[in-house]
Amino acid sequence: MKKLLPAGFLIGGCVLGLTAWLWSVPAAVAAPCTVDCASGQIQFTPGDRITIQVVNVGSHPLSLEQPPLLGPRVLYTGNTVEVQVGWTAQPNPSVFFWSQDRLPVRARLGRPAPNTLRVEVYSAPSEPSDRSITIEADGRVSVK
Repeated sequence: MKKLLPAGFLIGGCVLGLTAWLWSVPAAVAAPCTVDCASGQIQFTPGDRITIQVVNVGSHPLSLEQPPLLGPRVLYTGNTVEVQVGWTAQPNPSVFFWSQDRLPVRARLGRPAPNTLRVEVYSAPSEPSDRSITIEADGRVSVK
């Protein structure tokens, strides 16, 4: 006569087998963020030349500066400023922006092409306000 295993052993064995299988399946690689990205979700290869597009999608004029390449200038609603940066000439390039009316603003990041960073700056309903974007030494783009 055959001896049957209790149901608990069968269920436990199935759970253990499923767990082992899940750990053995390679993790899916997340697609790089290209639209409406948060701080840290976009990363460039250090050393590459990057084009930064800053677009005023808000309802108020902005002031914009990218030292030492671009001095302070006004960016009106719907207008775009484009600058090219590289790590060799300028480590950790940054672009600073602020509302001419001293209102809070926010930045929305995008990557429309492999070496292009699009920064859409818009009016925010309240503080805190974003003040700059920086391409860090490891290539990550951070909003500060």
